[in-house]
Amino acid sequence: MEGGLLNRNVVIFVPEARAPIESLRNMLEPYGEFRDGGHRKWSEDELVRDAHEWDALLVTSREQITERVIEAGARLQLIAKIGVGVENIDIPAATRRKIPVTNCPGANAVAVAEAALGLMLAASRRIPQGMEKLRGGGWREGIWIANEMSGATFGIVGFGNIGRELARLLSGFQGRILAYDAFVRDEAVREADVEPVDLGRLTSESDFISIHCSLTPETRHMFDARRFRLMKKSAVLVNCARGAIIDEAALVHALREGEIASAGIDVFEEEPPDPENPLFALPNAVVTPHFAGASHEARERVNRLAGENVLAVLRGERVNPETLLNPEVYES
Repeated sequence: MEGGLLNRNVVIFVPEARAPIESLRNMLEPYGEFRDGGHRKWSEDELVRDAHEWDALLVTSREQITERVIEAGARLQLIAKIGVGVENIDIPAATRRKIPVTNCPGANAVAVAEAALGLMLAASRRIPQGMEKLRGGGWREGIWIANEMSGATFGIVGFGNIGRELARLLSGFQGRILAYDAFVRDEAVREADVEPVDLGRLTSESDFISIHCSLTPETRHMFDARRFRLMKKSAVLVNCARGAIIDEAALVHALREGEIASAGIDVFEEEPPDPENPLFALPNAVVTPHFAGASHEARERVNRLAGENVLAVLRGERVNPETLLNPEVYES
């Protein structure tokens, strides 16, 4: 990376051209060839086939940037996540190659928190199901009687940028706000007027639970059959983080059997999910296609953060340290 890459033909590749792609293209195209891969998902074999041509790779959560892909990228100088979660990128493999891996922390926090709040309301009041009733010629017969959110107890699992933003939004409901995060100090949680608790207390005491932690071996299937049985039967569960944090089969069972009242789900264990996914047919599930972070403002912030890191690498500079996930790449 010494001296930068601006003196050679640079290729910047974005497998998934996520709107608004033009702002990213306009930012980077003066400095190299900007290639986008369209709107389809690229397979590992396709990425391996073409990786030798790229100097910078900007990815969303769809493509799997494996060790094979990284080893094939002989010219690769940067892997930038257009978003936050990086479980689809083999960071140790990139680190061995001295390739910085970056993400965009906080860029979509407002968008995701607002979507989580919307799913709480939609799932608890069963708003989409009310629309379906009207469209089917029905009216008020058999309507769902919901609990109000005002004065409720809210549980936030994961108290990073998104969890904090959600707590701010929920404060207007004048209820209790609990948070569990194994990596955030209790004092930092209290400073946000939120009560730090363990996961057991959060599970059993919350009327609404919203998941905003990363997917790790420890959090995979964190919400399983046992945990659903610990929740209130009136509880609403929302997930705008990663699908595999919830055991989907256990969730289907819990919703069918009335172990919990309803769920708002934006992410799935398999993405895109099977159209026959049983969650889609449940009257007490509101499902959306992983679009919680899709606001105009969030997309522009993400593009700017990712694009600025590309430009830094092209100039031979270090990337923004607040976005860097493997700082050891700069150790001598």
